[in-house]
Amino acid sequence: MADGSDPLKIDWCARAVKLRRVEEALLSGEMVTEARFGEDMTRYANASLAEVQRALNEAIRNCQIARGEKPARTRYAISGRMRPY
Repeated sequence: MADGSDPLKIDWCARAVKLRRVEEALLSGEMVTEARFGEDMTRYANASLAEVQRALNEAIRNCQIARGEKPARTRYAISGRMRPY
């Protein structure tokens, strides 16, 4: 597909914008569904905040790469605390 209309290609920047809106809606409580059964009430969320944030971070990183920017490194350092073993 030389014209760039590959249907499987992902626009990471547009995806990051959408995921940011979902994250904001989750944080503000807009994406919570309530169900009442007499006196009992249950709340359901459509998406997990951790999953949305993980996908958002991936989309932001891929968007930066697509723009030619160098994304910040993610470090997972071991803490300096003494271990009991």
